[in-house]
Amino acid sequence: MNSPTALFPAPTGTVPAAADDATYRQIAWRLIPILFACYVFNYLDRTNIGYAQLQMKSDLGFSDAAFGLGAGIFFIGYALFEIPSNMLLARVGFRLTLLRIMGLWGLASAATMWVSTPAQFYVLRFLVGVFEAGFAPGVLFYLTLWFPSQRRAKVTALFFMAYGAAPIVAGPVAGATMTWLDGVWSLHGWQWLFLVEGLPCVLLAVLAYQLLDDGPQAAAWLTPAQKRQVQDDLARDQAASGADARSSFGSALRNGQVWLLGFISFLVILGIYAMSFWQPTMLQSMGLSVMQIGLYSVVPAVTGIVATLLIAGHSDRRQERRWHFAITACIGAAGLSLTTLFLHSPVAAVACLSLASVGISSAFAILWAVPGSLLSRNAAAMGIALITTLGGTAGVVAPVMVGAIKTATGGFTLSLYLLSGALVLAAVLMVLAVGRGRSAPA
Repeated sequence: MNSPTALFPAPTGTVPAAADDATYRQIAWRLIPILFACYVFNYLDRTNIGYAQLQMKSDLGFSDAAFGLGAGIFFIGYALFEIPSNMLLARVGFRLTLLRIMGLWGLASAATMWVSTPAQFYVLRFLVGVFEAGFAPGVLFYLTLWFPSQRRAKVTALFFMAYGAAPIVAGPVAGATMTWLDGVWSLHGWQWLFLVEGLPCVLLAVLAYQLLDDGPQAAAWLTPAQKRQVQDDLARDQAASGADARSSFGSALRNGQVWLLGFISFLVILGIYAMSFWQPTMLQSMGLSVMQIGLYSVVPAVTGIVATLLIAGHSDRRQERRWHFAITACIGAAGLSLTTLFLHSPVAAVACLSLASVGISSAFAILWAVPGSLLSRNAAAMGIALITTLGGTAGVVAPVMVGAIKTATGGFTLSLYLLSGALVLAAVLMVLAVGRGRSAPA
């Protein structure tokens, strides 16, 4: 395992006191592991239907189009309640908000094991989306309460690494659960999958409530001097940004860069969710068993997380975002396009999907190094919520689009080309329209 110093180095261009470095390492090691675990379960519970469908569709008689709609309707609930959830966060604090979000989504996800009709499936997926709303932007806002902007990019990237690490767990767990527990207590394997990945979220919500604090001033594990240091650093960061401390959600709505980043996020997330929901089916069409699919899916996940740590670290050292994002987005596009040439060869297809994972995961992590400098801390919760809401609508489009195209054409080729085009467009927009040079948002 990397040392704390390696994971959380001092920002390039500054030489803070060793005591300051130790304070922020202490904060990072207190917050990131629990937030990382929460995000892993967030991924599992929103994407486990990608594996469940391998048995669920035949057991319940769902078509590809019906499954795609059920997968996508999650994001309608998510988008509708994303901003209200973050408005509530500003009033009640992060701990209570996380307890509500994780407890309710875990129960709703587990309840999906009892669906028997498309309508029931749609309702529960919608509710899981409603209950999850506000989680990711809430965490991103939470990190702004602890880390000044010069230190925030690395911890943000590490938090988002959970989205790359989760498939390492998701594939083997899904494969083992759906293979070994199929028929136990007269339950299908897909029913067990919803249960074993849903209920632990309730326990994790309680643990997070106990371990986390709403801000540095409430942290009994920081000394008074450390609390003052963090408060002073955040105050200087706010003053240096030039953002109006009285800014609110209205300033985010009027900020064209926020809308642009939301659209870029949409284009990237199209690829993320299309692959999350449909990669298992793609591998199944190559003749792999459920267990083999789970194991094969680990390869792109591991490749993506290792590459993202390296690329995000390089971006931090260079303090450059636009070209790091653009190049990795194009790498992701190349990987998806090349996959179309090997849809009958599992090994070659997984190699191409691994290339796609390198590009998409890295681009997504680098993207979130940008928004923190666009808004004041008071507007950050709403601005990040707006970006994630706009990006999250890709979750409605991607599964439905891929399902409809697969039903119409009988394959994934056209979908992969469309997703590749979206990544290329995201790269072009980042280079041409987002802040330029080393002084760009970081």
